[in-house]
Order: sequence, then C-alpha cells, then structure tokens
Amino acid sequence: MTERLEAEREQIHLWPPREAPLARVDERPPPVPEQRGVLIEGGTLRLREFLPSDVDGVLGIFGDPRTTREFGMPPFRRPDAAALVEQARAGARRTPRTHYRLGVSEIATGELIGSAKLIVEDQSGEGGMVRVGYRSAEVGLALRADRVSVGHSVEIGFLLGVLGFDRLGLHRVWSGFMPSNVAAQRAIEKAGMVREGRLRHYGHVDGVWHDIVQYSILEDDWKALRGR
Repeated sequence: MTERLEAEREQIHLWPPREAPLARVDERPPPVPEQRGVLIEGGTLRLREFLPSDVDGVLGIFGDPRTTREFGMPPFRRPDAAALVEQARAGARRTPRTHYRLGVSEIATGELIGSAKLIVEDQSGEGGMVRVGYRSAEVGLALRADRVSVGHSVEIGFLLGVLGFDRLGLHRVWSGFMPSNVAAQRAIEKAGMVREGRLRHYGHVDGVWHDIVQYSILEDDWKALRGR
C-alpha cells in the first residue's frame, strides 16, 4: 500500500443469543469514528481492508458461478475483480466514510476467503418529520464456494456487528438475501438477526427482477448478544 492506515485489533468472543429487551428510543448523537483502516479479529477470521494484491483472491470468490448465482449476477472476470478492489480502496479514502468493503481472511493462514460490506445509509433529512435510515446500514457477505457451510457466516456476522454497533455507533443493521439462499438466512438468524419480511422485486440484475428477504438487528439486540 502506498499509504499505511493505522489499524486497531479487537478480539471478540461469541455469545449464544439471548432474549433481547424491549426497544427504547435513544436520541444520543452517534460517536464520530476516527478515520482509520479497519482490522477486526474473531476466533478464526479477520476483517481487513483490501490490498492491490487481492485481485486474484477476489476473482476466486466472485469468479465462481456457485457464489454469484446467490446474488443473481454472472461470474466476475479479472477486470471486474480489479474494479471491486479499487472501489473498496477508494471508499476507504473518503471522508466521512460510508462504504466499508472489506476482505475476510483466515487468521492462521492470511488467505482471503470472502468479501464483506457495510454501507451506511444517507444521514440527510435533519429536521424532517421522519428520518428514514438514520444510524442504519446494510451489510452483506460473499464467501468463496469452498468456505460456505462451515460456520464462517456466523463469526463474520459478529465481526460486522463490532464494526457497525461498537465502532460506528449505528442503531440498526440490515441485510437482504435471495429467497433461494436458505443457508445464508439460517446463518444470519444464528448471528442474531430477525426476519422482517419479503420485498417483492426489490433487486434488479441484468434485466431480471428479484425478490429479497430482509433481516435486521437493532442496537439493543446487539447489546443483549454481547451480554451488556
């Protein structure tokens, strides 16, 4: 990297889900995060910034039709993988930062096995009657085909929770899935998310409309999972 971003490491432990308390209104202003590189570690996996050398690893993830069919899109070619890495690095340089496209790597080997995202929604609308998307973000995950169904999704869900709730001070994090991706929905439920419903024709890829099943987790849900 031409510029080295300061990164902090954080070890987290996974707790079994517990019943969340009743929701409460919290109008505290969210903390202003410092502009730094993201590096968050769990038991076996790490969320980190993408590097220029990750293009081949990204191609190994999104170049496989077994992965991309779950997103309703064709497999990547090498220029597509290079573009994703560059977009991720450009997003990391923006101030304030709203797009977090991060690599998922194994701590033991350093091998890139997935791509995760957290996109903070537009915070405009001050003074309006209803503030839609306030302190909210969308998260997503794509794992290399040979790393699916081995329990990684649950751990990555917690790592994204650390970023969204503990680091960025969000109130709500949500994610959407193709209805056919039942395995991902089961994994996200284990990570503490709650199914909200099915959005008809919410996604549009290559001229085809797709329904999306939406899940979310709230700030108080997260605190309950973390035992706070």
